[in-house]
Amino acid sequence: MAITKKAEYAVLILMDLVLQLGDEFSTAQEIAERQRIPQTFTPQIIAILTRAGWIEGVRGPGGGVRPVVDLSSLSVLDVIETVDGPVVITRCLTEEAQMTCENRGQCPLCKLWAEAQEAMLKVLREATIGKLAEEKQRLMLAKTGT
Repeated sequence: MAITKKAEYAVLILMDLVLQLGDEFSTAQEIAERQRIPQTFTPQIIAILTRAGWIEGVRGPGGGVRPVVDLSSLSVLDVIETVDGPVVITRCLTEEAQMTCENRGQCPLCKLWAEAQEAMLKVLREATIGKLAEEKQRLMLAKTGT
């Protein structure tokens, strides 16, 4: 299991919108430049985030996107699952595999994978867009020496 670049870019876009503050619209191009995201991906990801109900977009002059909910409280897990679907570290933890596994109840790896997955999900659940935005801001300030 690998978290896709699309999910990573979605987290960066949401962090960017948190850091911009206010009700101003940011264009896809502005966000892509600030976050160093390929501009070809940005509209696709913005569409996903809009469908999720987290941001709204307005076309035309003065348009762009802005949050419609408190993005700071969104967990990274919520974002990844919205973009990529359920997070599983191995196929044997999927619901389908659990129903059809010939070794169900007899495989020592299953418990290990389940514990590892739960630990990973806990980290992703506790990491919020707001916490990441604060860390990004701290790192930017440290880099500029202010």
